[in-house]
This record gives sequence, C-alpha cells and structure tokens, in this order.
Amino acid sequence: MRFFHLADLHLGKSLYGYSLIDEGDQPYWVDRLLEAADQYQPDAVVIAGDVYDRAVPPKEAVALLDRLLTALSRRNIPVLMVAGNHDSGPRLAFASGLLEREGVYIAGECQKELPQVTLEDEHGPVTFWLMPYLFPAAVRFALDREDLTTYDQAVRALLEAQPIDTARRNVLVAHQFVVSGSAEPERDGSETAVGGVGQVDASAFSAFDYVALGHIHGAQKIGRETVRYGGSPLPYSFSEVGQCKGVTLVELGEKGQAEIQRIELPELHRMRQVKGTLEELLALGTENVSLREDYLRAVLTDVQMPPRAMERLRAVYPNLMEVARELPQATQRSAGRMTQVKEQPLEDLFWDFYTHQAGEVPDQAQTELAAFAAEQARQGTLPELRRGERTDKETLALVDFALRRFGEEEQPCDPKN
Repeated sequence: MRFFHLADLHLGKSLYGYSLIDEGDQPYWVDRLLEAADQYQPDAVVIAGDVYDRAVPPKEAVALLDRLLTALSRRNIPVLMVAGNHDSGPRLAFASGLLEREGVYIAGECQKELPQVTLEDEHGPVTFWLMPYLFPAAVRFALDREDLTTYDQAVRALLEAQPIDTARRNVLVAHQFVVSGSAEPERDGSETAVGGVGQVDASAFSAFDYVALGHIHGAQKIGRETVRYGGSPLPYSFSEVGQCKGVTLVELGEKGQAEIQRIELPELHRMRQVKGTLEELLALGTENVSLREDYLRAVLTDVQMPPRAMERLRAVYPNLMEVARELPQATQRSAGRMTQVKEQPLEDLFWDFYTHQAGEVPDQAQTELAAFAAEQARQGTLPELRRGERTDKETLALVDFALRRFGEEEQPCDPKN
C-alpha cells in the first residue's frame, strides 16, 4: 500500500502581506503535487489537518482545494483528510457524504466512532482511521466520561474505544502535538501556539503500523520511525528556511514492514535570508539576479541605521519581506545580556524591536518619535504627546516597550491617548 502523507497545507495563507495564492505559490505547489502523483502512482493521499489557514477560508482557498480534490478524484486516488486546529471541522466536512462517493473521506469533528476507510492491496486490507484535532472536552462529551482532563488521556480513551484489529495493518491520520517521553519534535516559528499545551505521547499509538501526523511544519519522526509529522508543503516562516519541503511517500508491505521516502517538490519562490551591510546587500542583489525572485529576509549589520534601507533594498529585491538588524552587541550577549541591552542607545533598541515585530523598518516620523521619547527618558520624564501630532498606536506601544526596557517604569504611554 503506497500513499502520500501531507499535512499543514494552510491554503489561503499570507506572508508579510503576500498572498501565497495570488502570488502563485500554492497553485504552483498543487500542480507539482499532481505531477508527483502521476509519477509515483500512490494508492491514496492522506492530508493530516490544517488544510486551510483559518476557520473561515477565503474563496480562493476553497477553490484551490476543490481543484486539488477534483484532480485526485479523476485519477481515482482516494483522499483521506482530517481537520486541524486551524480548520473549522463542520465547514471542512461539508458534503462529506456526497464526497465519499468520489473517494474523498473527511473527518471534521470528534465522534465516538472514528471514521475508518479500508483499502486493499496484494497483502490484504489496510484500515485508515481518521481522527481530527481533539480537545479533551469534545472527547468527554463523545464518550460521556468526565474523568478525561488532559489531551493524552482523551486521545488514549478515544482510541481504546475503537474496534481496532491489531492483527491487520492500521494507519492513523491525526493532527495533535505528539511527543515521545521527554523528547519533543523540533519546532519553528510557524506554530507559535504549540508551546507545552496539548501533549500526547507517541506510545498512545502502539496499535498502528503508521501514524500520519500534522501540526508541526518540519517533517520528522517522533519516537519510532513510523510515527511522523508530514510537515508543511511550503516554508511558512523564515525559521523554516532549509527544511526539505515536499511530500512523504509511505509504502506498507506485509504487517510490520514500512518504507518511508521524502520527496522534495520545487517551489515557485524560495525563501532565503541574506546578511551584511546595506551596501553589501545591494551589491549582492545586483550580482545575483536569481535572488530577485526569492522571498527574502535581509539582516543589516550596519553600525548605524542606514537611511531609507527598506526602500533601497526593495529596488533590488522586489520580493523583500522583512528587514532585521543585527547590532554589534547582539553577537556578544551571554550572561550579561541585560546589562548590554541597557547600554545600547534607546533609539537602536526601538529600531531593532520595531523591525522584528513589524517586518519593516520604521519610517522617518516613527524614528523621530522614538528619538523624542528617548531624549525625554534620559531626562527622567516620559513624553506627553500632544493631540494633532502623529499618534500611531503601534508606534506608541513600541515606544512604551522600549522605554520600559530602558529602565523607565513610570507611567506607560497609553495608545488610546
């Protein structure tokens, strides 16, 4: 039994204001996936949650999923899909009864009996169990058990309630935060809400020959080789640069036999990070024309803030997404980090924090406002900004943050004033 393991499609996602559908990245990936399906001829395609980027997806995302499912159905490739924490289960599972006739099986909400789909190959049946993202409260309601308080307890109880024949081959499709003892999966900046919440230990899945997981964007095993995160098809943050993005190809032989292969799919725009002084980066972009098509994060190492940095870089790098600044002190921080932070000029702290949070450098008015606040802070008083002057809420909030980092803990700036 050969199948593709996908997860975390996040259809409809935008990065730094770039729509990955409008820019062509996600439609391009769908085309590459269909080409891979033609090449490898999988018996099924598994999608382990976070199909959409948000619960109410834009119409373009719905249309793209429709195109993908229709194309796979026309190839007579069954699709086994569960809802993730980013999805609305009821919306994702709309018309699921009709779609089953076309070989598309969707589990949107927690049920006492997990949906199961059995496919046949030369070694006999393989049963796919579809478990959407679970909250303990939903499992308590489904099983009528008030003693289930943790995610681990809830998942174990729900799986124990299923009539799983462990003498046969079984595959679980799930979207949870799975750990293995004290070992957690390698995480990145895309899934900021994971934290330590909702952990399920991989030992809960001992009845399954393969566990197709979603939720973590880096493809990897957790515990044994056959419990795996599929990973996102595209990098969705600069912390994912360097990860092998694509699809996991799983081939189950006889009971207990599994071969796993990672297939990398090409990307329309690569995500890269470049670092250097402004002049170095401008020269680099002039010499390397291919960089102009990439989604870039530029890290400036200039000692002083270069004027019009974002504007000048975008003239060379049209797809520049983020500008950050690496201050000289940053490379020397260790135990004395807080002391060094307080020794930095407040203007530099504000510039660094703003570019990190907002994804772009502050404009002249914001920089002047920060400089004014810094001078007042050095004099021991906070600025009173008069009505009628620039009072951008985000700018004031960041100035307030910088002031408090500088050590002035008196009355904070109120963005409402």
